[in-house]
Amino acid sequence: MPPETTDESLMNQYKCPTGLQGKEVAAMMNRRHLALTTWGLKHVRIEPDFVILDVGCGGGKTISRLARRAFQGKVYGIDCSADMVNYSSEFNRKLVAENRVKVVHGSVEKMLFKDQFFDLVTAIETYYFWPDITEAFREMMRVLKVGGHLLIISEMIKDGMYEEENAETIAKTSVRLLPLQEIQSALQSVGFVNVIIFTKCKLHWSSILAEKE
Repeated sequence: MPPETTDESLMNQYKCPTGLQGKEVAAMMNRRHLALTTWGLKHVRIEPDFVILDVGCGGGKTISRLARRAFQGKVYGIDCSADMVNYSSEFNRKLVAENRVKVVHGSVEKMLFKDQFFDLVTAIETYYFWPDITEAFREMMRVLKVGGHLLIISEMIKDGMYEEENAETIAKTSVRLLPLQEIQSALQSVGFVNVIIFTKCKLHWSSILAEKE
């Protein structure tokens, strides 16, 4: 999320991008999240035949990156915005045509995927907007295969300083930040194990990796 952005109507688009402004946000996210995503994905193993879900897929850039690594598998995206489903599908139109990517409209708390369907679920710059993080984690647990992983990547953190320094920006975007330890506890409460927290030195980036036992 770019703190330099001051247009409140544009900033409110981060939760569920729609319309022309939503497309602007999607393009911006595709550009700005590149370095963050590259760093975060270093913390998880991705095999060529993996079936992967990207939650809150937005502009679809992460989907294309995951598809390059899971070149014998398939990558799904899900987003609460129908406009983002269309945008992401168009961004990945070649992969969609090859049946290597599919993007669907839906809620993270109630997904229509089968039990134990995915090897990996990613959630990048999105947990801030979920109404019920525990329910979201429970649903992700359901769709993951045994031994599968959930990877959460974020560029904002609640550490006692960041949220105070960026209070005005956070308020405008309906962001709900949680301490990393609280996210870890929520993951463990629904059954995830081996929950590991990574942070990027001198930045506010975090990556949380959790396994389904």
